[in-house]
Parts: sequence; C-alpha cells; structure tokens
Amino acid sequence: MSADTELLPEDGADDTERRRPRRNRGFLWLAAALLSLVVLCAGAAVTAWGWPQGAKEEETTAPGATASVERTTLLREERLDGTLGYAGAGSFFARSDGVLTWLPEVGAERSAGQRAWEIDGRPVILLRGDKPAYRTLEPGSKGPDVRQFEQALAELGYGGFTVDDEYTWLTAEAVRRWQRDTEGMEVTGTVEPDQIWYVSGPVRVTGHEAAVGESVGPATPLLTTASTHRVVRIDLKVGDRDLVDEGDEVTVEMPDGQTVDGEVESVGDVAQVEEDESGMGGSGSATVEVLVSLDAEGDGAEGFLDQAPVKVRAKGESREDVLAAPVGALIALSGGGYGLSVVGGDGAVRDVPVETGWFSDGLVEVTGDGVDAGTEVVVPE
Repeated sequence: MSADTELLPEDGADDTERRRPRRNRGFLWLAAALLSLVVLCAGAAVTAWGWPQGAKEEETTAPGATASVERTTLLREERLDGTLGYAGAGSFFARSDGVLTWLPEVGAERSAGQRAWEIDGRPVILLRGDKPAYRTLEPGSKGPDVRQFEQALAELGYGGFTVDDEYTWLTAEAVRRWQRDTEGMEVTGTVEPDQIWYVSGPVRVTGHEAAVGESVGPATPLLTTASTHRVVRIDLKVGDRDLVDEGDEVTVEMPDGQTVDGEVESVGDVAQVEEDESGMGGSGSATVEVLVSLDAEGDGAEGFLDQAPVKVRAKGESREDVLAAPVGALIALSGGGYGLSVVGGDGAVRDVPVETGWFSDGLVEVTGDGVDAGTEVVVPE
C-alpha cells in the first residue's frame, strides 16, 4: 500500500476530528453573541428606566412627620374618685299626731309655697327661712320669727303689711288670703307651727322614712332631703390634702362619658376613718370630705344618676421650664433606654439617647446631648 493510500484513513479521521471543533467553536460564538445582546438590552433598560423603584425610595425617603422639642411647663393631672349627689342633706319630721295621707315622690323637688307632706289631709307648706317654727303666730306676736314669717309670706306674693317684728291685723288679713288659696288649709288668720316648715332653698326628696297610711306623731321622721345643688363628694386621703384647694377648677367625667366643669366648693378639715364591720373603729386610710360644685350650664350635668361614681380631674403639681417632646416620638434603643430620632440640618436622621421625666397631656420631659428647644424629631404619622 502506498504511503498516500495508508494515510487516507488517518486523514479521514483527522478531518473528522477537525470538523467537530469547528462546530463547537461556532456554538460558543453564538452563545457569546446572545449573552452580549442580553447585557446590552439590560443596560439600555437601566439607562431608560433607572434603577428599581424600591431601591431609589429607600435611599431618598424623608423621615416622615416631625415635631419640635419645646420648653414649657408640664402639669401633672390627678384623677380622683368621686360620687354624684346633692349638698345639704337633712330630714323632715312630723309636728303633729295623725295619719300620713300624702308624701312627695323620691326625686321630686319642692320649693317655697309647695306642700311638703299631709297629715289627716292637712298640708304642711314650705316657706323660705333659716329658723324653725316653734310657736303660734297671731295678732300681737312680736319677735324675729314674726319678721321671718312675714318676709316668707311676702315672697309668695301676699302683701298689704309691713315686714317687721310685729304680727298685726294687716298680717292676719294677708294670712287669710294665703290660707284660702291653699287647698286643705283652715282659714284662721293665725299660723300654727305644724302648718309650715322652713327651708333655706329648694329641696330634693332623697328618701322616705314613713309610708302613707301610717300613724305618726311629733318627731316621727318622714322624709330625707337634700338641696337641689349638684355636687360631687370626694373622700380624699389626708396625705393628698394638698392636691386641691377651695376655688380650684376641675373637670368631672360623667358616667356617660361627657365632661362637666366644676369648682372645689369646700375641703374638710376634720379627718374621718371608715369603721369596720364590727363598728369598733376604722382600719382604712384617714380621709377628708371634698365637695365639688358642678357647672349649672354643663350639658352633661343634666339628668345624671344620683350616687353614680365619677372621676374628677384636678391639676396637681407642675414642673416649669423643662424640655418636652411628643410621647409618640420616643423610641426604644437596642441597648436599652429611650431615645429620639433627631433630624439634622441636612435632613439626616440619627437616634439620640434621652432621659425621660414627667409625662403630661401627650408630652414627655426629656434631657439629652443634642436635644434642645426647637430640635426637630420624627413622630409617627
């Protein structure tokens, strides 16, 4: 076999091997071209549309709402437990023998000129005055009780006499007119002590001590009453006596959630200790009674439930000239304690540790390096 003939198979084999690498190199060239095209397209997309929106916002997002640290006075508000009621509790009792034939309903308000109760069908009429009736008044009677009666009668609209210390026949004529106008009253021109009952002002019936139909006698309790003046009673611990003073303005939270303005009317100076069940003395804290009068014009004061519990908000101690930030601006630091996110002049935000003091009305007292009046801090939106 010639040399050329012998080499043919090898040449054929070499040619086959040579053709294979050419095909592989073509495939790699095509893949590289496609990869370059993808990279170019991606670059064009970045050029046209920018970086992903989320990344851009994270880099440039503003700190959000801010507020300024201020130098101010903080007031600590005290919340005290109170009970709704009426001032001037008292009792009415019978002045004569007989059968109780009428009583006003509990909750009813009675004023001068109206019936207080009836015994044997005869009414007892309320009159304005401070001293009780104790004797029969008739022509010739003299004294301060005569003046009190004549003043009360004149206030009901019956005149024709001089208001003085002497009961004259002119007074008797006015009394007869009054008696004729009052159902159930005998017309005599004289006044018996069991026909009238003096009160300093309108009263509210708070309870019954006797029932209609019962036989009663002098000094038999008939009614418990109070004035129509609305108040809140607070049993204030003696140790908290300096929290309120007479004349202080307060806010009363009513049972329905409304608030009514009030004023401290009086602060007791005699301490009391509640007795235990055995009645052998008290084991609780000593308290003094505080009365708060309610604003008569307050909407929430109308129609409230007697003896209902309420909260009284009173101004307590104060701290003057302190730095204060919104409570919502406080953040918990990873190492413990609290801080504020302070906004710098360039808009950069950094967390600054602070010490906290009083909390009052949505503000908190703060102290810390880099925190002063006017410092802007981040607060939640």
